[in-house]
Amino acid sequence: MQIPAPTHEPGEMQRTMECEELIHPLIDTIVSAAVVSGWAIDEALIAVEEAVKDIRAAKPAAG
Repeated sequence: MQIPAPTHEPGEMQRTMECEELIHPLIDTIVSAAVVSGWAIDEALIAVEEAVKDIRAAKPAAG
């Protein structure tokens, strides 16, 4: 999977929105695949949320 590089500078609101627009379809695909496999949409969404929490917790502190 390849995601294009950002076209805005760090800190610009457009940069965050651009990233969201690129990531959203990928997450939608993951959730849809889970639903097709028999998982309830809420289960799939909670799983994505928990994965995000785990990734955030593992992120090294800045500084």
